Amino acid sequence: MKKMRNLLGLALAVGAALSLTIPAFASDYSFATTASQDYYGSTSYEDVYGSQYNYGGRNAVDYDVPELEYGRMSTTQAGIMERTILPGLQGAAALVDEDGSYGIGDGGPLTELITDSVTKDGPWAIPAAPTIQQPAYTSVQGMAQADGSIGTLSIPKLKINMKVWEGETNASMAKGLGHYSSTSGWLGNVGVCGHNRGARYNIGTIKDLKPGDIITYTTVYGTRTYQVTMVKTIANNDWSYLQGTVDNRITLTTCLANQPAKRICVQAVEKSA
Repeated sequence: MKKMRNLLGLALAVGAALSLTIPAFASDYSFATTASQDYYGSTSYEDVYGSQYNYGGRNAVDYDVPELEYGRMSTTQAGIMERTILPGLQGAAALVDEDGSYGIGDGGPLTELITDSVTKDGPWAIPAAPTIQQPAYTSVQGMAQADGSIGTLSIPKLKINMKVWEGETNASMAKGLGHYSSTSGWLGNVGVCGHNRGARYNIGTIKDLKPGDIITYTTVYGTRTYQVTMVKTIANNDWSYLQGTVDNRITLTTCLANQPAKRICVQAVEKSA
């Protein structure tokens, strides 16, 4: 019995010694992360492309050509880039033909040019040059109200009534909605973004809007009423819907729950009287 007690004591002593030399691995685990805590990353055109948006001219996004699928033919020829106008997006420059129709007139194929046959009113008459309409744009300078916001956006159907603050930042969206600094403040295409969830101010329910629903936007210039024309899921790096337009419209974007690479995009065009 005495021998057994001695062995037991020796085992306890060895165990105690080992406990002093083996590190407590559980305490070494760290659950801290260096990932950004911003729920909504920067969507500034300047941050993404490294340059300011050039209204009425060429921009970096114009040359961002996606890789073609195997078997598809490129439309880029001899330095001339043909861009496809996406659904819901008005071209940066609208062409109005001499007959008043919208877009570039067809006129049929021109197979040859006979200088001597060109007359003012004849079959080879030279058509008038098209009229180029530049995208509308209003700077946000001078739009700030007493509280610093630049406007108020309302969506009656969703019971949304929020202030709009300059910049697509978390600081702006902590107080309401953020205004894309690369877009117009009033005329043309006004870009606005907001949180989807997990914040006091969020517009995640805009995914439930339907064509014809009403959105109003009030600034120092007055109140404008828009009708929804598009509700669409887009990629988080798709900036095409923020480009300047000739008509007056408003573009809203928000994150898509559990899909960080996607955004919900809503566009509404000014309602005619």
